[in-house]
Amino acid sequence: MMISPTIKKLIFSTLPILFLTLTACSNQQQRQFNPFDNSIFTREQTQNDLLPAPDFTLETMEGTSFTLSEQKGKIVILNIWATWCAPCREEIPDFMEIQEEMEEHLLFVGVSVDEKGWDVVVPFAEEFEINYPIVLDDGTVSEKYGPIMGIPMSFIINEEGDVAYVIPGMIRKELLQRTLEEMIAENQITEK
Repeated sequence: MMISPTIKKLIFSTLPILFLTLTACSNQQQRQFNPFDNSIFTREQTQNDLLPAPDFTLETMEGTSFTLSEQKGKIVILNIWATWCAPCREEIPDFMEIQEEMEEHLLFVGVSVDEKGWDVVVPFAEEFEINYPIVLDDGTVSEKYGPIMGIPMSFIINEEGDVAYVIPGMIRKELLQRTLEEMIAENQITEK
């Protein structure tokens, strides 16, 4: 079937307008958590745009409970990772350094999505001497923070418990550290 050039022009000229119309219409009150709303690589949100981080409780490698909502007052970097993921393995030493340097203000938590569970996570964490809590996702975090389209994926949660940034993929130490330092400085200014 042949489509005339006039019809083609009409179709291709109206598609972008239709797309913008359909995607621009949203009800702010019905907005739900979307992990890509606050992507560190797309845009910074104002305080009014931030959404509360979905709460969860999971068991740590040491057998204690980790509950996200109990961490309010600190910046939490929620890192979704796996032992077999090369970029995950590469960023862990940077996370450990930042955790050590800035532990007064923040806390990393590693959420492993390894299908083999603690059998592979514990030896890995012990070998790397990871200095922050490690939990094993039972599907709770993936469900609440999804869609998780790939790992590593990190969420920076501010002191109030809101998702400030989403980092799809690996992040370099310099960018992460600068972002965290800015968040700490902003918080210290607002506390005064």
